[in-house]
This record gives sequence, structure tokens and C-alpha cells, in this order.
Amino acid sequence: MTDLAPTPQSIRRGTAPHEHGSGVVRLGRAIILRRALVWEMARRELTDTHAGQMAGVVWLIVHPLLLFGVYTFFFTVVLSVRIASNGPSDYLIYLFSGLAPWLLTQDVMSRAAGAMVANASIVKKVMFPLEVLVAKTVVSSLAVQLVLFGAVLIYTVIARGAIPGTFLLLPVLIVLHLMLLWGLALLLAAITPYFRDVPEFVRLFVTVNIYLIPIIYLPDMVPRSVRFVLSINPFSSLIWCYQDVVYFGAIRHPGAWIALPLISAGVLALGSYVFVRLRHHFASVL
Repeated sequence: MTDLAPTPQSIRRGTAPHEHGSGVVRLGRAIILRRALVWEMARRELTDTHAGQMAGVVWLIVHPLLLFGVYTFFFTVVLSVRIASNGPSDYLIYLFSGLAPWLLTQDVMSRAAGAMVANASIVKKVMFPLEVLVAKTVVSSLAVQLVLFGAVLIYTVIARGAIPGTFLLLPVLIVLHLMLLWGLALLLAAITPYFRDVPEFVRLFVTVNIYLIPIIYLPDMVPRSVRFVLSINPFSSLIWCYQDVVYFGAIRHPGAWIALPLISAGVLALGSYVFVRLRHHFASVL
């Protein structure tokens, strides 16, 4: 009788016969079932980075807070940037409300682009769930950057003397942001084994893109002839939504709130589809 059981080679090089549903559902179910493994690998990634150092994981908090301190000094003291006639604290809230989510986004993109290549020895182990490598990359980035985002929220409440009602939208916004991050991470992790220059393009993109989204300046400061660049940049919608919640305290960019769910869902669907289709071939190209 012919043995119909899939061989390890078929599991790695073709779609496993027991997988059903869309890529989003498959990967979501896999991560939930292996959440303990994801958390443990993310924790080790964070602790191993500073293993043997006296301060250890304290550096994970010092680095983002120091970065905010540098931005504060440069823009409010050196450049004396103001929004209309408002004081420096008002501009800092505007700056940080966009900078914090962008730093998280660029960190996830940079880490995810090299997730498969950096763990080539694990990828070649037939039965290891490769989506865990992507998930632990996202989780480790979140653990660091959420410290920064928490500092932004605390500073906003202290500077304004009140908690904006729009903070109630934060859970919804964070979910949309996580959808976008997970989709981007899956897509970049999946294509890098085939195109090894992807991490370099990502580094170049995240360096340049901070000046192509409304973080350090208001859209009104941009010449009208090139202002369309902000509108067509998909990451502008993410930044505008965070600025509405944290800085403006009102929905000033309704178009962004319509665009962001569509962008997040689209990127998530695309990233999941590409990852599921390609993951069984990673071992053969690494």
C-alpha cells in the first residue's frame, strides 16, 4: 500500500495538507497556540542583547528616553520650533505623538527584514513553526517601544493637565497599528530570503520616510506643490490618527481613520498570504 503521509521534505517544500483557511487565520491560530514560545524567545532576545552588562535590560529603557531627550533639546532649544504662538511643550506633544508610533514601525520593519536570514539554522529545522520567529521580533520591538509610548502619554497628560477624551480611541488605534506591523513583518520576512538586499532598502526607507510623513513639521509648512506626497504616503494615515488622539484631542483627519483600517487589513492579508505561500521553501534558499 502506498504511504500517503507527507514526508518532511514535502512539508518544507509544499503547502502542508492539513492547513485550511486564509493565511491570516492560519498564522493567528498558530501564534495563539504557541504564545508561550513566542514570549520566551522575545524575552531571551531582549536579555541576550545586554547580557553581561552591569545595567542589563535597563538600557532598553534608557535608550528610547535618551532619544526623546535629544529630540527635545534639538527642536525646542536649538531650532526653537513652535506651533503658532504655543509654547515648546505643545510642539513636543505634536512631535512625540507621531515619533513614538513611527519608531515602533521602523524598528519592527528593520528587525523583521532579517528574521529568517538571521535564524537560518532554525529555519532549516523542518518542523519549527517559522511564524514564531516573526512574532517574537514584533513582540520584542513592542516591549522596548511601548516604554517610549507610555512616556509620551504621561507627558501629554501632565502638560495638558487633563486626559483627552480621544484616549478612548487608543485601543482601536493600537489594534489597527498591530495589524499593520504584523502584516509588514510577515511580508518582509518572507521576501528577504529571496532578495537579500531587502534589509538595505528597508534601512534606507525608514531613514528617509521620517521626513516624508508629518512628524517633525505640520503639513501647512510644506509647499502646496509637493504636499500631495504626504497624502499618498500610507504611513501618514497612521501618524495622523495618533496625532488626532494624542495631540489634537479631536478627529481632525477623518480620511486617515477611513484609510488606516483599509491599509492595515490589506497589508495583513498580503503579508499573511505571501508568508504562507513561501515559508515551506525558505530552507532551500537560505
